[in-house]
This record gives sequence, C-alpha cells and structure tokens, in this order.
Amino acid sequence: MGILTDFIKGIKTKWGSGLYIGWNDRSTPWDKDAWEHDIFRGVVDAIATHAAKGRFKHVVVKDGKTIKTIYQSKIMKLLNEKPNPVMTAYDFKYRFISQMEIKTTAVAYIEWDEGTGDASGIYPVDYQAYEIRKVQGGGYALVFDDYEGIERILPLESCIILRKYYANNSVSGDGNQPLYRILDMSKASDEGFIDALNRSNKIRGMVKKKNAMLKLEDVSTGQRDFIERFNSAAKDGGILEIDGLEDFTPLKMEAYSANAAQMKEISNRIYTYMRTPEEIVQSKYSEHVGLAWYESVIEPIWDAFAQAVAAVYFTKHELECGNRLIVAGGVLMGTSYQTRINIIANTKEIGVLTTNEQRELLGYDPVEGGDDRQISLNYVKAINQDLYQKYKALDQKYKEEENDDGTDGENESLDKEI
Repeated sequence: MGILTDFIKGIKTKWGSGLYIGWNDRSTPWDKDAWEHDIFRGVVDAIATHAAKGRFKHVVVKDGKTIKTIYQSKIMKLLNEKPNPVMTAYDFKYRFISQMEIKTTAVAYIEWDEGTGDASGIYPVDYQAYEIRKVQGGGYALVFDDYEGIERILPLESCIILRKYYANNSVSGDGNQPLYRILDMSKASDEGFIDALNRSNKIRGMVKKKNAMLKLEDVSTGQRDFIERFNSAAKDGGILEIDGLEDFTPLKMEAYSANAAQMKEISNRIYTYMRTPEEIVQSKYSEHVGLAWYESVIEPIWDAFAQAVAAVYFTKHELECGNRLIVAGGVLMGTSYQTRINIIANTKEIGVLTTNEQRELLGYDPVEGGDDRQISLNYVKAINQDLYQKYKALDQKYKEEENDDGTDGENESLDKEI
C-alpha cells in the first residue's frame, strides 16, 4: 500500500470527512487463507501467468472496423511497459488478475498528470474490504480498508474495477464462498492423510500373547516391554527375539489407501470451479485443450480488462469517436510448431499477419520494417472483381491490336495505365 499513500492522502484531504450522502454498498468478504492452498494457488498462477502475456493496443473503430492504431498512446505504454515506479507491466497485470481470481474483484487506481491531464501511473489497490459511497457535490468515492486496517479514499472515476462472478452484489463480484467449502474439504482430507502417514510410520505390527485371561495392567506392561525390545533391535542389528508365549504379526499400512480417491475428487472440483484443467496447471496440455482454455478463460479476461481500463481512461467524447482498447497475446503459442507453420503458409498472401507477427510465432526476434502487412497483388476486393476482369479483357484486346500492327504493345498496356 505504501506507494499509494501520498496520492490517497491528497484525495482524502480534498474531500475531508462526513461528506458522504445517500447510497452505499460494501464488497463481498474474501478469505486470504485460500491463497495458501497449493492447488488453488497453482490454478490462479496459471491463469494470471497466461493472461499477463496479453498486450494492450489503442485503436480507433468506426462502423465496427478498426481504422487506426494509436502507437504513441500513453495508456498503452503504461500497460505494456511500466505502469508505476515499482512494477513492470507483467507484474501489474499478473497481480491485478490474481486479485480478481482471489477476491473476485480487483481494483487499480489511475494517477493523472496535473500538467497534461493524461495518465501518469497505474497502481493496484490492496484492500480488505471497500464501499462505494455517493459524495456531496457530485460523484462517488471508493472507501476501503487497507491491510493495516486504515481507511483510505479514492475517487471512483479514477478506479479500474475488474469483477468475476458478478451476478448479485452491486459493487463487487459475488465472492468465492462455494470454493471455500471445497478448500475446507481438501484441508480436512490433507489433515487425514498426514494423520494416516504418521500412524503408518509408527505402527509396525501386532503382538498376540498366548497367555489366557491376562489382566489389563499385565497387557500394558507386556506391550511396553515389547516396544523396548523392538526399538533396541532396530538400533542393534535388526533382529528381534520373542519367546514362545508371543506371536508377532507385521503390519503394512498404506497412508494413501483410504484417502487417495477422495483427494482426487476434491482436486477435480477445484479445477472445475476455476474452469482450468489440471493439464493446464501442470503444463501438460494438448493443443486442443490449450486453445479451448484460452478461448473460454483467457480471452474473456482480456476483453473485460480492456473495457474496464477504457471506461476510466477515455472520456465520453473519446469513446463516442471510436477510441477503444483491445488486448491480444500469444494465443497460438500453445499450438504445435506445425500448426503455426500452416497458419503462416495459409495467410501470408492476404496480409493477415505482419512479418514480425509471423516471426513471433516461430520464436524469432522482430526485425526492422517487419510491422508492415504485405499482400499479394493477385487479390482484389470482391466489389471490384467485375471491374478488374473488364480491364483485363480490354488490356488483352489492346495488346492483340497493337501486335497486329507490328508494334510492341506490352509497354503501353492498360496494366501500366492502371
């Protein structure tokens, strides 16, 4: 939280206290202990790692078509290079998406340059809980408690909010309560496994006394005597001597025998809840599994992330003029090398990919001048194909007439004029 303190203090001084009126609502509680569960952390790490590879682009859209890409966009540079003094772009995106998965709501604050009015930094907000309150004079405030329990205040119009499971709560995602029940079951199963493991390491066998009708205290005394002889034998050569009144039966206890199926089922429920297969977490996924997961999990995060940032960064007028943010990344990097080669071969003549995008798919560094799209001249727009064929027919006729006159009509063909 320290890096935000100066900015937040300034905002709080500006608004003061007791300026809240009307409507307010509070975020859904979350359990920070969930992050300490190995499978849950592994799944969140897989999602955040892949989603953080996405790169933001600032484009201008008109009539549903991209007509311009703004390469010098300030917000694009912040999100793709260095959003604040202590984070790389990857760090910020990883943390922001992880917070969404853990809390079902992630919040970040955009700092504005007072001179230019443009964004100068983006900072993740680490909160325990927050409320959105209406402020006297207009606007809304995001009031939150940090990890030290101190109340902080931010203007809502400068806050990027990314939600998950957003169905019932008006200001935040609905929380991971169903997951917490599964994690409690997993924790109980783990504790049972540890207990079984301890018992399997301690219980070596069963001793049966052939004496009939022994007193209880005699049984206990005999048990302690046998344990002492058993431990002594383990230290001094491993040979245990028993008398004719004792019958020792070794026991082999498997720690996993009672809990393995149950633990597997619980783990599968965690993967299902997070919509991420075990193969993804362990990086053993096939091409089809990887592409399906990207399409169903990663791409929706990219779309929501881009819209959340655009809603805060752009003014209403800029949005009406078609300014948008999109996120694109290495979706095809999960495919086989042969698939990537096939994609390049089938799209190279129609300019779908730039030279550098093709090189990226093959794992090569970008080259200078490789960001321009190149297309084959053998293709024309569908609406111009009749015109193209008409001129080709006239051109052929022109060449034939010139050749009949004994002249070389190739250099003066309609191709050249066109």
